[in-house]
Amino acid sequence: MRMKYILIDDDPIINLVHKKVIMKTDLEAEVADFISGRKALDYFQSKQGQLADIVLLDINMPEMNGFEFLDALLKNKNIDCNKLKIFILTSSLNVKDKEQAGKYPILKGYLEKPLNILNFKELIQQGFNFQGYTV
Repeated sequence: MRMKYILIDDDPIINLVHKKVIMKTDLEAEVADFISGRKALDYFQSKQGQLADIVLLDINMPEMNGFEFLDALLKNKNIDCNKLKIFILTSSLNVKDKEQAGKYPILKGYLEKPLNILNFKELIQQGFNFQGYTV
């Protein structure tokens, strides 16, 4: 089964590194990456993004941060958020960010950067055996 991943991070180098980790672990992966929450939101509105298996979302981004992206996604009635498996993937060590993330039932998990093969495999397991997200 070909998996589709979406990376949303304002740092193109981080997106490239994370894409390489995904491709090394899942040779048939399809990966789309965005350096802007707004561009990613447009992609989801186009219906293509709604076919994603896993979304990795950074918190700290200019223009639209990760939480603002989630709010916009949830407000859009044309997007079925229940089908999405969204994980926060951030370098933030701020406890308040983790607490705020816990307030979004749509989130399946919270990971610290960088993505590596080990935590990516755990993420895949969480994404498909998900019982609930708590902080």
